[in-house]
Amino acid sequence: MFKQETQLGEVIFSQDIINQIILKAAESCEGKVGILNFKGKYANVVPGLASKMNLYHEEAGGIQITETEEGLELQIYIVVKFGTSIKEVTEKMLDCIYEDMEKILSEKPKKVTITVTGMVSKNIAKRHIEVSR
Repeated sequence: MFKQETQLGEVIFSQDIINQIILKAAESCEGKVGILNFKGKYANVVPGLASKMNLYHEEAGGIQITETEEGLELQIYIVVKFGTSIKEVTEKMLDCIYEDMEKILSEKPKKVTITVTGMVSKNIAKRHIEVSR
C-alpha cells in the first residue's frame, strides 16, 4: 500500500495498480518481453495467490516495489525474445512506466531498474543486463 497526500485527504494505492502499469508497459512491446521472477524463471502461479499460500514471498516475484522517502523504486525482471533490441524494448517500457505513473499516481517513481535475465529462443539463454533511469 502506498499513500499519497492530496488537498482532499490521503489516497491509498495498492501494489496491484503499479503491477498493472508495468504489465501494460510489457504488453506495449508486442510480445517481445515477458515478466519473470528474479531467478529468470516463469512463475507457475499468480504471485498474490502464491504469497497467500506461503509458497514464496512477494519479493520473489518479477516486480519489486520499494517505498523510500524520495519516492518509489521499482525493480523489474524480464526476458526478451531473441533478435529483439534490448535497448529498444527497455526504453519503451521505461517511457511507458514513467508516463502512466505520472498520469495515475501524479508522481514519477524515483528510480526504475529493468533487469534482463535472459533471451528466449527455444530455451532461455541466461543474461544479466540492468537498465535503469
